[in-house]
Amino acid sequence: MKKLLAILTIVGLVGLNTGLGMAQEQKKQEQPVEGTAWLVGHAHIDLSWLWPRSETLHEVCPLTFRSVIRLMNQYPDFIFAQSTAQVYRWMEHYYPEDFKRIAEKIKSGQWEVVGGSWDEHNTNIPCGESLVRQYLYAKRYFMDHFGVDVQVGWLPDVFGFNWNMPQIYNKVGIKYFMTHKLKHQIRRNNPPIPFPYHLFWWEAPDGSKVLAYHTVGGYGESIHGDQILKELKTLKKMHGVSDLLVIYGKGDHGGGPLPDMLQRAHELQKRTDFPKIVFTKAIDYFKHLESLPVANTLPTMDDELYVKTHRGTLTTDAQVKRDNRRCEELLLDVERFAVQASELGATYPREELNDLWEKLLFGQVHDNIDGSSIKYVYFDAATDYTDIKLEGGKLLKNALATIAGQADTRGPGDVALMVFNPLAWSRTDVMKIDLAKLGGPARVLTRSGTEVPAQIIEEDGKKELVFLAEDVPGVGYKTYFLQKGVEPSAAKTDLSVKGLVLENGRLRVEVDKTTGFVRSVYDKQQKRETLAKGAMGNLLEVFEDRPPNAPGGEPAWNIYLGARTLLDKPESVEVVESGPVRARIRITKKYDKSTFWQDVILYAGSDKVDFEFRADWHEHYKFAKVAFPLAAKNDYATYEIPYAVIQRFSHLIKQPVKTKLEFPRRGWEPADQLKFEVAALRWTDLTDRSGKFGATLLNDSKYGHSFAGDTLRISLVRGARRGYPRTPEMWTDQSDEPIVGIHHVRYALVPHKGDWREGKAVRRGYNFNYALLPLCEKKHEGELPPERGLVEVEPSDVIVGAVKRAEDNDDVIVRLVEIGGRPAKARLKLAKAPDAVSETDLMEWDRFVPTTSYKVNGNEVNVDLKPFEIKTLRLKY
Repeated sequence: MKKLLAILTIVGLVGLNTGLGMAQEQKKQEQPVEGTAWLVGHAHIDLSWLWPRSETLHEVCPLTFRSVIRLMNQYPDFIFAQSTAQVYRWMEHYYPEDFKRIAEKIKSGQWEVVGGSWDEHNTNIPCGESLVRQYLYAKRYFMDHFGVDVQVGWLPDVFGFNWNMPQIYNKVGIKYFMTHKLKHQIRRNNPPIPFPYHLFWWEAPDGSKVLAYHTVGGYGESIHGDQILKELKTLKKMHGVSDLLVIYGKGDHGGGPLPDMLQRAHELQKRTDFPKIVFTKAIDYFKHLESLPVANTLPTMDDELYVKTHRGTLTTDAQVKRDNRRCEELLLDVERFAVQASELGATYPREELNDLWEKLLFGQVHDNIDGSSIKYVYFDAATDYTDIKLEGGKLLKNALATIAGQADTRGPGDVALMVFNPLAWSRTDVMKIDLAKLGGPARVLTRSGTEVPAQIIEEDGKKELVFLAEDVPGVGYKTYFLQKGVEPSAAKTDLSVKGLVLENGRLRVEVDKTTGFVRSVYDKQQKRETLAKGAMGNLLEVFEDRPPNAPGGEPAWNIYLGARTLLDKPESVEVVESGPVRARIRITKKYDKSTFWQDVILYAGSDKVDFEFRADWHEHYKFAKVAFPLAAKNDYATYEIPYAVIQRFSHLIKQPVKTKLEFPRRGWEPADQLKFEVAALRWTDLTDRSGKFGATLLNDSKYGHSFAGDTLRISLVRGARRGYPRTPEMWTDQSDEPIVGIHHVRYALVPHKGDWREGKAVRRGYNFNYALLPLCEKKHEGELPPERGLVEVEPSDVIVGAVKRAEDNDDVIVRLVEIGGRPAKARLKLAKAPDAVSETDLMEWDRFVPTTSYKVNGNEVNVDLKPFEIKTLRLKY
């Protein structure tokens, strides 16, 4: 605090003595220069980073904003822009008098609200629905409190942008986008390949566009004439535009715009030999750009905006990324089943859900979810995620119990077991039940009394009953029954174990005794080996990952892959399960101070190989990955991104090739060499160039991936030093930290016929992440049938991203997304026919997309979708 107050005081005095400096600067200019510098004051505030959130809340925000308001009173032409609904919420709650002054300045026009999001969030790690909620809750907050509809997206410090953001922006009413980091640290790349534009149209895979400004300078400038002239010259040369947006002010503890900056700006404004100086709002700059004839000729970027650095943040701090995904799934599960419960008389927990969403969205701010903050930030994060799990878990339990209480659960055995499916398609999948909650072993029965093959397993010291629940309806349930106190009967399935070979009717999986690697994954249906000829899979690798100037080089952010150690000498390889439902081989390996356990798992009837990775990790400057060399051969792989897919070339390609990507449609570019670590959500896929076969690699909590030659890799865990050389020594992902513990990652390899669409990669990724949910219920009569689905959608390229109550009333919102990249005729099957169905925008305001009505045919609605289109339906009952 003393540092911030000193800066604000001293610089204020310095500002009174800038005349000499300005005169010297003016002397340098001999000729008038055309153009306009549009000045927007700003304070980039990291919600937490090298300090905890409490410091931002109680020091940075109030002191910065009080200084800004003082300057506004002193300089009536001074305009300030601030993003991030979270900081406004903090001020409203903890500093209400300051909040009132901010509201007054917004009303007067001196304070501009920008961004439209809950915080300046990562765009590659949150799921598609999380990104929607960033804007749904924030823009509604700004409208409710200030009457402002934000139109300028504002993410200056985020480490890359998924290709689908322009569509999300369009459908929440964001027309413009400002960022900075695309130019960041080019000097570290070999070869250096700068981002080519400062002004461009950014296009999403569905064709949506926003006008984007990649700052010529920074996002915390200090107003110097020579710098403004240099930036204007760059912009004019590159795009023929003489209008420069200058974002000035010191961020974080710096106090925002300072008196000396405004003093220099006013001096420049008086000069006749200097470009025009305008104090402005960002929205006015963008509207001016849009009105220029050159706007129609600006280049179009139809691709992701890949930042050629900070790739390590896709993996750093594994527990935060795991908890984020689990909490996303939990809240979406709660919404789906709370809609059903509210139809049965329960109260829809809108307020509770919104509070939990806001807490989750806070954790998605850049630096936090990226793993690039100090460890104390993650103590707060662990508290938030635990709160979400506990409170969200209660909401989910209440919703399921309400539904179960109205269902007909009469049948054989001692108790009904209701299996709930949160996804909008019927599925057959693994169901696990904690035996401690049953009080002992049990048999699983169908409604007709037939025993279902089941098996008692033990994981992490917990005994569970596992079986395959078949054809569970979409966003619905199916009722089984339990006969308690007896072991499952011996059952014959297609699953067998012979030595280190696991086999069922679809796959034959062999583990190599000497190395512990997977020697073979033979697809019996296609009569084809999945792994590359002569290679093995599930390769555990540990790379040196040390900056040459360590502890410099921002090791928590950046990757410096060095020597590779292949862990090919296992401590043990043994079969630990051999039952009718599941067989498992465990491989134990050691590396320096760390121990790894890799389980190779095959289920009866399954067409995928499951893997579970556990690590007791104690390494510094190391990076663990798992690799699968595949028989499929191609120049590119396909990756899931939020509500879409993208394809990327192998980074090993160093010169143009004939192959063209389909998503986006382009050939190889030199910048593709630098994509040696890239983002994906639930899956990556390598389809052979013949299009006849391939393999999908699923994961339950990982975001860093790579494709080289014929090999797909998942990044598992890093041991990076946090912060900078000047900050106290702290390390990421260490298992002796209580909030970390033993790392646990699930992944799976799925051989498939045809391409990733025929292999249903999208739905497989969802199935792998959204577990079936068990609930034991007493047997009783009920108005609901023993088996029921609320929402199901076809075809398989279409998913339902959300089912929720509307924000303003009790309408039901259903979010459809086409993720196959081709036009689709979606058939939405509902448990109850609505009175009316219409399209709305992502804000549920009916403003940003045409309002189209759809005919209801019985209990079905047919909806046309464009490739990669997100379509939000409002169902009125």
